[in-house]
Formats: sequence, C-alpha cells, structure tokens
Amino acid sequence: MTTSVPVPALDRDLIGRLRADVIASTWTVENLQTLISEGALSALMRDSRLPALVELAGATDPAAVLTRFFILGLPERASALNEALPTLGAHGLGSLGLAATIDEAEAASALVMPRAGGAPKREPRDKGADKASALKAPSLPTMRDPDEEAPEPEAEADPWMRALFDLRPHAATLPGGDHEWWVASDLAEVQTGKPLSDDHVLGIGGATLTLLEMTVREQVDSALDVGCGCGIQALYLATHADRVVATDLSSRACALTQFNAALNEAVIDVREGSLFEPVEGETFDLIVTNPPFVITPDSVRGAAGLLEYRDGGMDRDNLIRAVLRGAPACMNEGGALQMLANWEIPADRNPDTQWSWRVDSWLDGLPVDAWVVQRDVLDPARYVDMWIRDSGGQLMARADYERAFTSWLADFRRAGTGAIGMGFVALRRLDEAEAASGGKRAYDLSLDGHAPRGRDVAWALASLRAPELWDTALTRASDVREERHYVPGSPDPELIIMHQGGGLGRSVPVSSSVSAVVGASDGELTVGQIAAAVAMLTSVEVDDVRAEIEAPLRDLIRWGFLTY
Repeated sequence: MTTSVPVPALDRDLIGRLRADVIASTWTVENLQTLISEGALSALMRDSRLPALVELAGATDPAAVLTRFFILGLPERASALNEALPTLGAHGLGSLGLAATIDEAEAASALVMPRAGGAPKREPRDKGADKASALKAPSLPTMRDPDEEAPEPEAEADPWMRALFDLRPHAATLPGGDHEWWVASDLAEVQTGKPLSDDHVLGIGGATLTLLEMTVREQVDSALDVGCGCGIQALYLATHADRVVATDLSSRACALTQFNAALNEAVIDVREGSLFEPVEGETFDLIVTNPPFVITPDSVRGAAGLLEYRDGGMDRDNLIRAVLRGAPACMNEGGALQMLANWEIPADRNPDTQWSWRVDSWLDGLPVDAWVVQRDVLDPARYVDMWIRDSGGQLMARADYERAFTSWLADFRRAGTGAIGMGFVALRRLDEAEAASGGKRAYDLSLDGHAPRGRDVAWALASLRAPELWDTALTRASDVREERHYVPGSPDPELIIMHQGGGLGRSVPVSSSVSAVVGASDGELTVGQIAAAVAMLTSVEVDDVRAEIEAPLRDLIRWGFLTY
C-alpha cells in the first residue's frame, strides 16, 4: 500500500478563496458537459481518463485547466493555476495541501501527451552533437570568497505542480432547489498509477449515487450519515435537515468531510468513531449509510492491509448485522434508515428464492418495518474478482493476484457460502402501538426497471401499513398499461404483463383475475367488492379469487402500480 498525503488544511480563509475562484471559473457539471464529449465523460465514469485528456489538450480555459489538474491528474504550470484560481493562486493551493511542486523529470513522466508551450523541453538526441559537446573543455566553477554565505538556490520562476487530491464539481436537483458543490477526495489509481493507501477516502462512485438517489428527501429535524467518507451524503442531508451529524472510523474521512463542508458552506457536525458509538444516546429522523461491508477474510487483510473505505474489520457479513441491530436505538419514532448492504447466502440455499433468511434473522425482534431488495447476486469467484480489481488488481503482479484470489475464495468455501447478495435495506422505526403487533417486512428480488428513488422508498415503507385490503378502494396509477399474449385462435390470453411507465418502471406478469381487479380499481369500489364481481363472472369461489389476488396486489401496491 502507498502512504497517504496529509489531509487538506481547514483554513477557512483560503477555502473561501478557493470557493470564490471555482465559482468565477464556472467550473460546473454543466460546463464540463460542454468541455468534454458525452463519450469522454462516459469513459471517465469507467475510470478511463484518456479520451477526456485528448479533448482537453491545449485548452487554456480555467475550467479545462482545473479539470486536467484535479480530475485527470495531469501536472500544470503554476502560472496556469494562477490564472485559473486568481484569488487563491498556486501558492494558496500548496498552503491548503491540495497541490505540491514537482520537478521537470516528474512532470515529464506524468504528461501523457505534449502540451503546447508547456511541456518540459527535451533536446533531440544527435550523435554528432553529443560527440562535439564531449570535446568541449569543461567549464570552470565560479570562484567565491569562502567567508561569503552561499547564495540561496534560485526557485524556478514557473514550476510544475501536481494535485494531491481529486476535486470536482457535483450537481444535484433536490426538492429544495438546484445545488452545485465541489467535492474533494483522495486520488484514485487511474490518476496516480499506484495502489490505494489503507486510509484511502473514496470519491463519488456508482454506489454513492445509488444511495443518494434512493434517499427520502423530506424535511426533517435531524439526520445522521454513518461512514461519511468524503461527506457527499452529509452535504445532501444538509439541504433538508436542520441538524446533520456525520461519523466515520477513519480520521482521514472525517477531515475530508470537514473540508468539503467548509468549501460548500454547509454546517455538518463531524465525529470520529465506529458506527453509532459517536452518537450514543442521540436519536435522528433519518439515517443513511453506505458502510464498509465487503466480506474480507483475515488472510487477505494480513497480506494486503485493511482498506478502511470498504472493510469494517468485522467477521464475514456481520457488519451489516451490527448496523441493523444498532440503528433502531438511534432512530426517532417514524424515523427511517436507508443503507446499501450485502449478505452471504449458503451453498445449500437458492440465491433467488431463499436469499432473505439471513437478513430476516437480523431483523427479528426489532421495532421496525423493513423493505429489503436484493438487486444483484454474485457467485464467490465474481465477488472476489470484483473487489480485488477495485483495490488495484490491475497493478498487482500475477502471483500476488492469484495468491489473494485463491485465499479469499477458499475462505468462502470453508464458510459454505454459495453466493453473495447485494442490495439495499430501508427501515422505519415503529411507535409503541405498532411495535406491540410486530414489524412488517417485504423482500423483493432484482427490481427491474428504474432504481428506486426517495419517494418510491417512502411509499414502499408506508405501504407495509396499508389498510385492510378487502375494505380498501384502490386507484390504478395513470401510467399502468397492459400487454396480452395469445396463442393464435385462443380467446383467452396465455400471458398478461402489466407495465409501469413511471415509478420503478417494472413489468410484471399477472393472472387474469389480478388484471381484472387492477382494471376496475378507480377509487370507487373496494377490493372485496371487485373480487366478488370477478368471482361471479368467472364462476369461481370468492375465497379462491381472494387467495389468488391478495399477495400480487400487495406487491403491486408496494411497487406503486396501485395507491390507496
């Protein structure tokens, strides 16, 4: 592992200058989309910086300079940084600890393509010239009085500098309005070409964006971000919570969250410590967490170290259990927890139909309602390969890669793990009366269509407390459509698929009876009345119709096809 650089200085004056400069330079997500093509931006999301590098070569616009420097990881002359950040300047960047001066040799090795007027000069190799210069008499040293102080070495007038952190704009459209932030995190391997340090602080990745999208954005009094990392979840929470606390076991993550809060003028109470320990005795209306849940055996930790951003140091998948068991004590009645997670599925269980038992056991006895979704399932070999590559597998020697892979895979085999489920959990804290009757839980496998948004999660949790089904008048969502498939010449459909245009965007096979009930659900008749009519029209017992439609209707309500 490499050694991490010191964290940025929490100098509010210099941070204020940096903020003023990036705003003035229009270094925004919208501007980035004009500077870089859609293809290059897409490549950048895949950790490929070269297409963007080619497109920005030679550009002198301040936003282009800052993008090359902080996002693509290329050196820049101090003069270029002075022009891009006129209030802070290159010196201020160095004082904040965001950049460092480097020599010509390091700059030359880092520049992937020549920069007009800026690349270090390399004289062409000419054998004749080399021979002629070798025949020249050596120059004599300058004579100096021995009692005279040696002159200070002259500093280069326009030195090269390199970024010590990733810094980039991030835009969000939330119920309270549009936001433009700038978020600092540690440089990734694609920028440095080196393995990550043990205390690496991750930037905004795909998992982060998933959790941001699915978080309920209702106004609340208090919110907690557990495992805050660079602090992006806490920045979002600060837009709709009067009080925000962010915790992390990593002191480096806490420092970067404080820096990002200052840079974006957000008030966030940052505390160092494990999980809920820093907020013991406090309760919150909303808790979000993308915890370090990667299932890592001790044999791999011993060889490669513990990557704090993804490995909580607990045995197997017990970190998720610890979060779920500890969360209710920190939640106000009616409060919510939203988290990303993974869980082990034994080899003797079907990963598609028997995956929920472990999470279900963790929730036993807790005063919560729960919606749990397994969005993906990986066999152990794919899981191991994914996480080794995540931590620099492409930079590892073949022997080291194979040693880590086999050790990790053997650990899963000894544990009897057949698959690893990956998804999310949403909890709602029950009040005393609700808790007396026990929590309600729903488990969904691989929701197709759109990733759930905050309002989808809020509705799914609320639907677990839906009124008595048979006495309820349901209303079909306006975006629901139906597709029917017939065998040629048959009067009855062989397959009926119900499509949802908005919401989760799901497509769900249903029976004729369910289709009839959904079609008649216009908010006037109760489900019991519609079921009785369907029974009469199809000459089937009412109890049989109810048995057929009850579970599918509850699913359709949870997924937003029907409302009450």
